[in-house]
Amino acid sequence: MTILSNSLTVADGGLGIAQQGNKPVAVVGCSSAGTAATPTAVDTIDGLVATFGYGPMCEDAAAILSLAGGPVYCVRAATATAGALGGMCQRGGGSGSAGTLAAAGGNTSTAVPALTGTPDAPYAVKIVVTTAGSNLAASPVVKVSLDGGLTYLATGSIATSASAQAIGTTGLSLAWTDGTFVLNESWSAVGANCPTDADATGTSVPVFSGTPLDAFDIRVDVTTAGSSLSALTATVKVSLDGGRSYGPNVQIPASGVYAIPNTGVTVTFGSGTLVVGDSFRIKTSAPFWDTTSLAAALASLTSVVGRYEFAHVAGPVDRTSAGTVKTWASGRHTAGEYVFAQLGCRDQITGESITTWSASIQGTDPGFSGYDGEKYLDVCASHGYVASYLRAGVYFRRNLAVLRSARLASIPARQHPGRVKSGAIQGLMPDTDALAGVIHDLATYTSLDNARFSGAQQVKGRPRGEWYFTSRTMSASTSDFGEVQRIRVMCLAATAALTALAEYVGDDVETKTDGTGQIAEAAAQAIDGEVTAKLKLAVVRAPNDHATRVTARTVRTNNLLSTGTLQCAISVVPRGSVNAVSTTISYTLTASA
Repeated sequence: MTILSNSLTVADGGLGIAQQGNKPVAVVGCSSAGTAATPTAVDTIDGLVATFGYGPMCEDAAAILSLAGGPVYCVRAATATAGALGGMCQRGGGSGSAGTLAAAGGNTSTAVPALTGTPDAPYAVKIVVTTAGSNLAASPVVKVSLDGGLTYLATGSIATSASAQAIGTTGLSLAWTDGTFVLNESWSAVGANCPTDADATGTSVPVFSGTPLDAFDIRVDVTTAGSSLSALTATVKVSLDGGRSYGPNVQIPASGVYAIPNTGVTVTFGSGTLVVGDSFRIKTSAPFWDTTSLAAALASLTSVVGRYEFAHVAGPVDRTSAGTVKTWASGRHTAGEYVFAQLGCRDQITGESITTWSASIQGTDPGFSGYDGEKYLDVCASHGYVASYLRAGVYFRRNLAVLRSARLASIPARQHPGRVKSGAIQGLMPDTDALAGVIHDLATYTSLDNARFSGAQQVKGRPRGEWYFTSRTMSASTSDFGEVQRIRVMCLAATAALTALAEYVGDDVETKTDGTGQIAEAAAQAIDGEVTAKLKLAVVRAPNDHATRVTARTVRTNNLLSTGTLQCAISVVPRGSVNAVSTTISYTLTASA
């Protein structure tokens, strides 16, 4: 072979176990503006909004910019599924009600569903037939949503029966009057007919419309009464995070129309009275990429090769989309660009228990059972209330992957992301009772850690309300890359090694005269010394003291004359990370100074 080449393979298994990030982060996801699949360096929040508008990618990029500094390489992934509105539900000073289900227009099913019970909160219920049946005896199957169709409980988890079947812990039950079940037909109890623990008492019913720019939990609370819209006395305040924060009071115009700023959502109040204390709630979904647009966005990062350390994907991944990211990262390694990706899995859907959610993401496809992210993927399971750096005072329920990416970008590559001396996780909603900021504590749900998800936990001995990241990655349990700092350091070492060895491509070296064609010892020692010295500067010596030791050794037994290939083995001894401290304390009759 005469084509000049230089390659390096990152090997795993060498450990035999069952400095500030040098480059920015590349953030990939959906946004309301910008050119798709075009990496753009962003240094400021104003520049981010001016170029990309709003959306999941913008929220995550803003957090990383604010917590870790810039620049950030932003890449818009083309939207495959637009953001959607769920069903509206309401609450006020009236009495509670189980709500009334109405058939969708065009329904031909003769079965009749009914909700009973005392709901513990307002819900927007939607029921869809997924398996048809001529009657209840034919075992038809339905799926149930508690947010108006944005998300659904597991199909078939609520049995179709003439006797009331509990819908989780909502206080609601579902029963059927026998009849036919036609595939895909549906029934809804939303708006004024939704189940609620206390009905709204005003007669003005709002209608929400538009295409949401992100996942919002919108609440519109009446703060000043109005006998009619034309009276121009009614005011409301709006929350985007389920009531954790509110904007200023807004007067409702005579038209009843109010466009909620920078959300893509408009609320239109109908004629009638508005009563103080009445509240109207609707959840929305975020715009979402598919694997094709995600792959295209990631592929576009080749135009900024070497300028970013890792990619952060805004939006939840499952086994399939994680595979898309893994394929991309593996391809970059083959091309000599050593990168990895920070991902997050889905949250619980409305009405889903933590136990059910945890079992789902740990299960088979679309869960991650048996999945090996190798040296390419870190998948965060923990969710919590994350500060928005685009909307002051707002705390969205989000996967903590964004705060993990911000932490990685602000600490040395060698450092454990949960190092207590570096401080607790920043960007969470203040958590004075140690219960509100993080929903999925991996110290409690240890099966998630065993399933190789990363996440957040509290640490004994630290104040309640402080949270710290685990170091776990989605690598196999026997991998050398089971901790994210191991991936980061190896990427740095591999990059430095490939650069150092590139200088020998096309070079001529002295060989032995004994007929073996092997490299001469003096030449081998010279290469060993030069490459080792450069690697030490990259990953051993301060300020780049990311590894304990590194050694390069040229293979002496290869017939260089016949193969034309210089072979080199590089060994990296990582720094140790303390994941646990075990201590014994006791009284004693004697003591030493």
